[in-house]
Amino acid sequence: MADKNIFYKNPLLRLAIPLMLGIATGWVCGIPVSYILFLSVISLVALLLGLMRIAPKWLFGVGVMAAMFAIGLFAENRQAAGKSVSWNGFKNCYTANLVEMPAVRGTNVKVLADVVADSLPDEGRSQGLVYLYFPRTVETELLSAGDVVTFESKIAPPRNMGNPAEFDIESYYYIKGVSGTAYVPDRKWHLLPEKKNTLQSHALKLRGSAIELYKRLGFEKEALALLSALTLGEKRDFPQELKESYSVAGASHILALSGLHLGILYILLALLVPGSKGGVAWRVLRELFIVLFLWGFAFVAGLSPSVVRSAILFTLMSLGRLLGGDVSPVSSLSLAAMVMLVFSPHLLFDVSFQLSFAAVLSIVLLAPPLQKVMGVYKHGAVYRYAVNLLILSLVAQIGVLPFVWYYFGMFPLYFLVTNIFVVPLAFVMMVLVVAVWILTPLSFLQIPFAWLLGLVVRLMNFIVCGVAELPGASISLPQLDLPGVCCVTVIMVLMLLALYKRHWWLLVLSSCGALSLSVLYLAEGEPADEGDYIVIYNNRKNPLLHLVYETGNNYLVSTVPQLDAEYEYVSEPYIQRESLSSPQWVEWEYSDSLLQYKEGFFTFDGVTIKLLDNSFWRENDYVQPVDVLVLCRGFLGSIAELVQVYPAACVVADASLYKNSRERIMREYMQLGIEVVDVSQTGAMKLVAHGDAFDLIPMKEQ
Repeated sequence: MADKNIFYKNPLLRLAIPLMLGIATGWVCGIPVSYILFLSVISLVALLLGLMRIAPKWLFGVGVMAAMFAIGLFAENRQAAGKSVSWNGFKNCYTANLVEMPAVRGTNVKVLADVVADSLPDEGRSQGLVYLYFPRTVETELLSAGDVVTFESKIAPPRNMGNPAEFDIESYYYIKGVSGTAYVPDRKWHLLPEKKNTLQSHALKLRGSAIELYKRLGFEKEALALLSALTLGEKRDFPQELKESYSVAGASHILALSGLHLGILYILLALLVPGSKGGVAWRVLRELFIVLFLWGFAFVAGLSPSVVRSAILFTLMSLGRLLGGDVSPVSSLSLAAMVMLVFSPHLLFDVSFQLSFAAVLSIVLLAPPLQKVMGVYKHGAVYRYAVNLLILSLVAQIGVLPFVWYYFGMFPLYFLVTNIFVVPLAFVMMVLVVAVWILTPLSFLQIPFAWLLGLVVRLMNFIVCGVAELPGASISLPQLDLPGVCCVTVIMVLMLLALYKRHWWLLVLSSCGALSLSVLYLAEGEPADEGDYIVIYNNRKNPLLHLVYETGNNYLVSTVPQLDAEYEYVSEPYIQRESLSSPQWVEWEYSDSLLQYKEGFFTFDGVTIKLLDNSFWRENDYVQPVDVLVLCRGFLGSIAELVQVYPAACVVADASLYKNSRERIMREYMQLGIEVVDVSQTGAMKLVAHGDAFDLIPMKEQ
């Protein structure tokens, strides 16, 4: 914070805020173009009137901010219109330009492609970005960014599964500009001889070459994953357990290649290339060399959005110093944000964009007054370094707290301890990596640097995993919606202003707000006593029923062995959000004081449920009524015969059924006048028993 008003000293911040508000308003409300044009005319009139001497001075400022708000609305409207692709759901022939390096995902290869229609009337026109999934073969693993393929498939828009606590894939893909996904079977695609190489594809290929260099130097598994993430921004193969350790320990920012890493390089280059004693020409060459080096590093790192943002920021800072003194970091940050948001408005809703800018803004605003209070520059180098490190870690965590709270619902308690070690290690790692890259032509000189680099990588993983295993390494925060997190942000800003300006009325106001929010959470946050219930997940791989008892016991019931089931990504988010204990897996025959399960039958609070995944039921010579009949993958037989053997009060078509089988089942039940709950369409369902009756409620309606 500064002696004068922050908006007075940083006019670009006054422009960035209405631009962001315009983008957010367009995102939420979808303002038509006619309204945007009307607002633009009003802002232009205000600008012209503000230039007149007889008009009040504030009118010009209002006109400028209204114009920036209109620009935000227009940018969001333009990008939303460009990404509103509607796929017809039928098989078609397409041409696709691969825009990123393929990633192996189990038995599939996933790659982002710019799809072009081959059929009239849209022949040759870009249809949008689509994630293509190929079977994992030698040919698909050799695909590369810039390749052009033709394929025949059905492209479907991304859709949430409707499972509780699931990741919002629809919004995520929309923000990324991805309009659909498609599975391309083997022998249904062909690689064309032509190439469509762009600057991005060249950068991605160079990043792939850097990863191959790490492998040749002996890095593998977790060491390779950390090195690729920290120096190249490649996190697609990062182990989930190690990622969770970095999150719990408060070191996730190390994995996100952004301002911290380029800042390390900037400091290193500034020390190696002094410019205080040189003339104007030397200073120009110095800043030009530093900027080119940073952009070269960004190119090797694949020109990812986060590293591009950081490169733009440091470029503006270098330009400001070159033109005359130190430029305001807030102004540089604001300008970088405006440039990127005008061309890509949906970045405003990207998690990495929000976290990186919140952290940097918090550092440039909060670190200087804390450094002054702590007397950083009145002591020796060791004290200055240690206290600066603690201050930067603290203020960065304060800045990202609302976003971490909203997206992840947890807060690392030992982040200060972690950052004392990992930030210096990250500095050493970046220095060693640059040395390894530069010495690539002299491979014999790479060996000692590679050995030191491996030692630093293993040490960082060891420290982070050790901190993550400490008791109470992180705490779960109460779940808040978007308005709640906005209230938390306002309260934090008021508290910081009160402490800095020493306005006690602000402290009283913010404390009252925090108290009111806490009371509101305690009043509404206590969950209703639902008793026992069952969650029927929307899982295409295999049937998955989650039995949750009021006693705390819970079970996952399926028709396949646990080792063969793919279920963690479906059930684990809900288990973590509700803080449930590790569930017992039940697949064939199981019995305890709460659950007796045999051959697909079990009773839950008086409700009889049957999972049917075979055709053996046709051999039954007796009738067995059930309350809920769940038809799963593997079911065969006529529905007319089934209703005679298993008459049911409620029939559920599980999401694991094959498409043709589901369509036949739904059609035959419709002919009999019996309603069926299709989980693949409704999303996850919750079954709650009430004595002899029960309710089946879509989870997304709760």
